[in-house]
Amino acid sequence: MLEIEHSQSRKWITLRASGTLNRADFDRALPEIENAMALANNPLNLMVRLEDFQGLEMAALWEDLKFGLEHNHEFGAIAVVGDTKVEEWGTWLASLFANSEVKYFSFDAEGEALNWLKVG
Repeated sequence: MLEIEHSQSRKWITLRASGTLNRADFDRALPEIENAMALANNPLNLMVRLEDFQGLEMAALWEDLKFGLEHNHEFGAIAVVGDTKVEEWGTWLASLFANSEVKYFSFDAEGEALNWLKVG
């Protein structure tokens, strides 16, 4: 499941990803993310919070890749908050393809991630 929380400043949003994401999750979330990008009036900062995250089905991965390529220049800083080495490694791998600065934080450092996003 993907849940979206909007900041009052409209400069960043939090995506809460849990379980195994499928295409329907992306079909529901992407229009709301596009709207948040329009409201930000600048590159939108993003916090991705991985909560019991199990991965993506192939169709969801495809939608994520297409969306990322289409909107690559519309994102500012991206903080990924998780609790496994696989998530940390995945964040590093994703950072190689992003135009944004992407940084991994553990759940213990979520406050630091939030401060980083507000400044970034």
